[in-house]
Amino acid sequence: MPLVGAVVGALAGLLGYGVSFVLPHALAAALALGAVIVLTGAIHVDGFLDGCDAFIATVSPERRLEILKDPRHGTFAVAGMFVAGTIWYASLAAIAPARYPAILAFAGALARAAAVPNAFVFPYARGGAVALAFVSRPAIVPLATVIIALVIAAFAIEPLDVAIVPVALALSLALGRSIARRLGGGLVGDAYGFIIVVVEIVVLAVVAGQARGANNE
Repeated sequence: MPLVGAVVGALAGLLGYGVSFVLPHALAAALALGAVIVLTGAIHVDGFLDGCDAFIATVSPERRLEILKDPRHGTFAVAGMFVAGTIWYASLAAIAPARYPAILAFAGALARAAAVPNAFVFPYARGGAVALAFVSRPAIVPLATVIIALVIAAFAIEPLDVAIVPVALALSLALGRSIARRLGGGLVGDAYGFIIVVVEIVVLAVVAGQARGANNE
């Protein structure tokens, strides 16, 4: 899954970078963001939208699970996507297009890798066994390898970006714990989509903030 995120991010980044030679920076950022969503079939965005409706609502865990299965999107989803989309776009717009391929590949891979540890901690919320039904214990070794590779990649992109890796992991687990409480103790597929979108946006926002700080020096 992290590899898929890296490939999707790299392709979207290359599109945005290429477009930046003929169109304004703002449009390049918009097209790069659109490509990230389109290339994934909007599967994670759909989980984010469903999550906004279910996790924010003041209802029972059982009702939240029902909301997650409802294909319609409500007010919380619209408001959540407006806020998240604005930050997502603004972060890309603050990053130089030449950095899009590397940054989007890194953010896509890290967001997906950061979501995986939740599967070792929380069970499936719809009445399943422990989380290891989602990933087996031997998966710890390749996951650790991926995380180490991401640390190295972060250092290669920008030494200060190394700190983003543990922050993303901590954020993902904090989101997983909060969502699991709302769903009665476990997670479902939409929860992982929600986590991936939030973590990816935060990673890009941090990178954008560092880029602005470097430009002001």
